[in-house]
Amino acid sequence: MLSEERQVILLRELQTKGYAQVNEMADRLQVTPITIRRDFAALEQQGKCSRTRGGAVLTGQGTTPELPYDIKAQQHIPEKQRIAQAAAAYIHEGDIIILDSGSTTFQLARQLLPRRQLTVVTNDLKIASLLAVNPSITLICTGGASRANVYTLLGSQTEQFLKTIRVDKTFLGADAIHPDGIVSNVNLDEVAIKQAMLSAGSQRILLADSSKFGVQGFARVCEIKDLDLVITDDGLEKEWLQRFDNWTLKAEIV
Repeated sequence: MLSEERQVILLRELQTKGYAQVNEMADRLQVTPITIRRDFAALEQQGKCSRTRGGAVLTGQGTTPELPYDIKAQQHIPEKQRIAQAAAAYIHEGDIIILDSGSTTFQLARQLLPRRQLTVVTNDLKIASLLAVNPSITLICTGGASRANVYTLLGSQTEQFLKTIRVDKTFLGADAIHPDGIVSNVNLDEVAIKQAMLSAGSQRILLADSSKFGVQGFARVCEIKDLDLVITDDGLEKEWLQRFDNWTLKAEIV
């Protein structure tokens, strides 16, 4: 098979799923992973995809695609770790907090693992599994139905539970923050859950690495100016700092 033919197949996979994995496509096309990486590099030069660890994601579409957790967890790891370290400084002994599902909030959970006298509410199965080993943390799972590949609990049960509680701080993740200040998500089913989390928190803190800014998700969650704090990394484009000032929004850049 010619490289042009492989790249057509890879592009079709990207357009269908939003992402493609090197090993999976190498097996399907019966070539080496190195060959697939070269094809992804060629497609990236054409502006048709962005390479990630282990694969590639589609670019140039109107909204950012939804990716499996295992792929998201491999992206921007140092940035997410710095964001998590900064976020942990806002959590004190005796706090009751909500951790939204996601790979950045998972990094925050790792920071909290040795803590004492915390109550953590989450709909993220990976976060719950991580924190369950610490008896000094009161862990509360929201309940709900699990979504495949993202380890997130969703549904009316999740939403109704979150509407019955009040917490000191909500740590929210996001798929996209548009320049107009709209925080959005690629999956509609998660929107009501995130909105209930925001309503439950006395302080609402958004954790988002810089790659999430300037893109658009499918479903609106909230306006960024409705939040109390944004923590992101120093890869953020400078014009966003002016936007934060215009919105009178506190931001911590790490």
